[in-house]
Amino acid sequence: MHSSLKGILPITALIGATACSSGPLPAARAAGVERMQCDASTSSQDQIVGSLKVLRVQPLYTHIMTGGDNAEERVNGAKLVVRPPSGIGVEELTRALQCHGARTLLGQLSSTPNDPYFLPDRWVSINVRPESGNFTITLSSDTVHDNIELYGRANHYADEHVVATDPGLP
Repeated sequence: MHSSLKGILPITALIGATACSSGPLPAARAAGVERMQCDASTSSQDQIVGSLKVLRVQPLYTHIMTGGDNAEERVNGAKLVVRPPSGIGVEELTRALQCHGARTLLGQLSSTPNDPYFLPDRWVSINVRPESGNFTITLSSDTVHDNIELYGRANHYADEHVVATDPGLP
């Protein structure tokens, strides 16, 4: 190998490695959230998470230009519409879900296969907003694969937390 390239290759590899990362490691992000946002007692936050009733789930898409006039849609996360838990506001629900995800990632809570607020060794961004008297929870991660997994988990979670409806309704 030419001697002038020996110094360039390690630098290029380092730049490439840092350019691909999307921020702190998931465990470091989770530890920061846990330290700054989570209450000492997890029981009230876990009760909030467990009490959610899902009205619907849908994938979130991003339009990606693939060249020329061509574009494709890629799954960029999941959207859950839930009934607001009694007496819980948007900020409190956001905090409860983020703490749940952080603590599960850190191994402080046991995980379930259909938990949409957690992916093993990956960070899940959670945002809650009011929508037509309900709350919308948007979930996303760093890759299309992770976002497809989140959407699948959200669908299964919704099946387990669906709002009871009148069987006589169409």
